Amino acid sequence: MATDRSAGYVRLLKSNRPFRNLWYAQVVSELGDWLNSIAIFALVLNVGGTGMAMATVMMAKLLPIFFVSPIAGVLIDRMDRRAIMMASDVFRFVVVLGFLLVEDQNDLWLLYTLAVVEIALAGFFEPARSAVIPSLCTREELVTANALSGSTWSVMLALGAALGGGVVSLFGIKAAFVVDALTFLVSAFFVSRIDLPAKAAARTEDGTPRTKKENGWVEGMKYLVRRPVVGVLSLLKSGLALGGGLMTLIPLYANTLFSTEAAISMATGLMYSARGLGAALGPVLVKRFFGDSTRVLQLSIFSAFFISGIGFYFLSRSFTLGTAAVSIGLVTFFGSIIWVFSSALIHLEAEDRFLGRVFSTEMAMLTLVMGLSNWWVGYSIDHLGWTLSEVSRGLAAAFALPGTCWGLFLLVRRRAEKKKAVDSICPVEPSDSKLPPSNY
Repeated sequence: MATDRSAGYVRLLKSNRPFRNLWYAQVVSELGDWLNSIAIFALVLNVGGTGMAMATVMMAKLLPIFFVSPIAGVLIDRMDRRAIMMASDVFRFVVVLGFLLVEDQNDLWLLYTLAVVEIALAGFFEPARSAVIPSLCTREELVTANALSGSTWSVMLALGAALGGGVVSLFGIKAAFVVDALTFLVSAFFVSRIDLPAKAAARTEDGTPRTKKENGWVEGMKYLVRRPVVGVLSLLKSGLALGGGLMTLIPLYANTLFSTEAAISMATGLMYSARGLGAALGPVLVKRFFGDSTRVLQLSIFSAFFISGIGFYFLSRSFTLGTAAVSIGLVTFFGSIIWVFSSALIHLEAEDRFLGRVFSTEMAMLTLVMGLSNWWVGYSIDHLGWTLSEVSRGLAAAFALPGTCWGLFLLVRRRAEKKKAVDSICPVEPSDSKLPPSNY
C-alpha cells in the first residue's frame, strides 16, 4: 500500500504550478516526438530502406547524445536550466521542418544529418528537464513526480505512435513532420512559464558557476566515483538500453506482417502504442500496491530486468500483430519500472549541483548502448542471416546481465549497511599499551 506521505498525481499537478508547466511541456513535446518517429520509419521504408538503413536511423537518433553530453552536463549545472530547454525547443522546431526536404533514397544523407542534429539538441533538453525536477518538488513529491513523468512518456508514446500511424496513413508523412515541429514551439511556451524557487534561481541568476573546478566535467566524473551508489544508479538505464533494439524490431515486424505502406505504418503505430501502454502502467501499479520506499524501488528494479527478458522471449514466439503487441507491452511494463525508479533514486541520492552532469552521463551511456543494440539488430538480420525471432531471443538473454549485477550490488551494499549498524551499536574499544595496568 502506498505511503500517506506520497503525493497523488492530480494533487501534485494542482498544487505545484511550476511542475505543472514542466509537465505540460513534456506532454506536448513527447507527443510530437513519437509522431515524428513513426513518420521517419515510414519515410525510410518508403524509399526502400533495409534493416541496416533502419538501424542507421536509430543510431543517428541516439549516438549524438553520447558526444554532446559532457558539454551539456556542464552547461546545465552552470546556466539557467529553463533557458537551455527553451533554446533546445526553438532550434528543434527549425530542424524538424528540414525533414520536409527528404524526397527519395538519394536524400537519406539529409535525413540522417537532421536526425543527428535533432537528437543532439535533445541531449540538452532531457537532462535539463530531469535535473530541474528536484528544484520544483519537495522530497515527498519526487517519486510521484518521476512516476508521473515516466507514465506521461509512455502515454504520449501510445498516443503519439497511434496518431503518427493515423496521420501518415491519412495525410502523408510530411503532415506528421509539420505537426511535430509545432509541438516544440508550444513546449517552449510552457517552459517559459516555469517559476523556479528562489533557492534554485539564486544558483543560476548570473549564469556563472561557483568555481570552475566544481562545475567541470571531470569533477562530475569524480563525484560519481566518490558516490558509487549514484554511479551505479546512473548505469541502470544503460542496462535497460541493451533491449533498445526493440525500436528497430517493431517496424521490421510490421513489415513482415503487412505489405502496404498504410498497413505497415498503422501496425508500427499500434505496436508502439502497446509499448507505451505497458510502460505507463508499470511504475504506477507498483507504487500503488507496494509503496515507494527505497527498498521497494530497489527490488522492483531487480525483478524488472528478468521479467522484461521473459517478455522478449514471448516476442520471439509471436507471429501475429496481437501477440507481438502483448509481448512488447510486457517488456515495457517492467522496463519502465527500471527507468522511473532509477531516476527517483538518483534524485534522492545525488546533490543538486551535480544533477546536470549525472543525468547527462546517464543519457550518454544509455544512448550509446541503445545505439549499439539497434546496430546489432540490423547487422544480425542483414549480415548474419538471423530471423526476427532469433534476435528477440538474443535480447532476452542480454537482460540477465544487468539484472544480476544490480542484485549483487544490492547484496554487497546491504551487508555493508548491516556491518556499519552493528559497529555503531557495539563499537570495538581501541587497545592502548601505554595505559597502566588496572588495579581491579
